[in-house]
Amino acid sequence: MKNSRSIVLLLATFVMVGVVAVLIWMIVGQVATPIQFEKHFEERSNEVIEKEQHIIKLVQAYRDNNPKKEFTTNWDELIDFALNGDVQFRSQIYDEYNLGGMVWDEAKQDSVYMESFAEIRERELKKDKNWKNERIVTVPARDTIFNDVLGNCRLTEEDIRNLRYIPYTDNTIEFQLDTATYEAGAYKTHLIRCHAPYVTFIDTKTYNQEFWNMLNDQFELFVNHQEANEDMKKMKADGIKASIEKDEKYMIGNSHPIPMDIEFFGISFGSLEEPTNEAMNIGW
Repeated sequence: MKNSRSIVLLLATFVMVGVVAVLIWMIVGQVATPIQFEKHFEERSNEVIEKEQHIIKLVQAYRDNNPKKEFTTNWDELIDFALNGDVQFRSQIYDEYNLGGMVWDEAKQDSVYMESFAEIRERELKKDKNWKNERIVTVPARDTIFNDVLGNCRLTEEDIRNLRYIPYTDNTIEFQLDTATYEAGAYKTHLIRCHAPYVTFIDTKTYNQEFWNMLNDQFELFVNHQEANEDMKKMKADGIKASIEKDEKYMIGNSHPIPMDIEFFGISFGSLEEPTNEAMNIGW
C-alpha cells in the first residue's frame, strides 16, 4: 500500500513538473515571438528601404533627363536607362566670384593679370548675345546614379537589373510604380509612388498574430494623427482585419484614391496626393 502511494505521488510530481514546464514554455514563447518578429520585420524592412533609396535616384534621374520631364512606371524603360542611358549635368565654365587682378603664375614664375568674371562675361556676350556661363556634361547613367560619396558605383549590372524586384520574393514580385499629376491653382507637377506591400516580404505565416497587431497599431497611429475621413472612422469601428477582409474596400486620398486593402500597408516613397516624392513613407 505504501509503495502504491509512493508511485502515485511520484506520478503526480512528474505531471506537475510537466505542467510547469509547459507553462514556462508558453510564457517564454509569448515573450520571445514578438521580439523575434520585431527583429524579422526590421531586418527585412531595412533591405526594402535600401533598395527603394536606389529606385528614388533612378526614377528622378529618368525624369530629369526625359524631354517631357515626366516619370515612367515601365520597369523595362527604367532598367534600360540605368544601364544604357546618359545623364546630363550643367556646370559653370567660369567662377562668377572671380574679381580678377594680379595673380602669381607658377609656370612663368611671375605675376600676371587675370580677367575678372565681369570682363569675361562682357567679352563673351559681344560674341554671342545668348551666351550663358554654363556647360553641359554628359556621362553614362550607371556611372553616376548609384555612386557612393567617393564616386564608386555600389551596384553591379545584376543588381541594377534586379532593382525592380522586392526583396524576399525570389525575384518574382516587382515594386509597385504609380504616377499621377498634381495641380494646385496654376501649379502643376508629375508625381510618382513606389510601394512594397508588407505581405510581399514579411513572413505572415510564422508571425500572423504579430503582423496583424502591428497593422492595428500603425492604423491607430495613422488615424490619431490625421483628419480621419468617414472610411477611416468605419475601419476603426469595424477593426482593421475585418475591414481589410471585406469585399467592399475603403478608400483613402481625395485626388487619387487608393484602396485600403492588405497591400496598402507597406513601405513607400512618394505620394500621389502631395508633391513629396523625395519622402520615404514608412508604413504606408
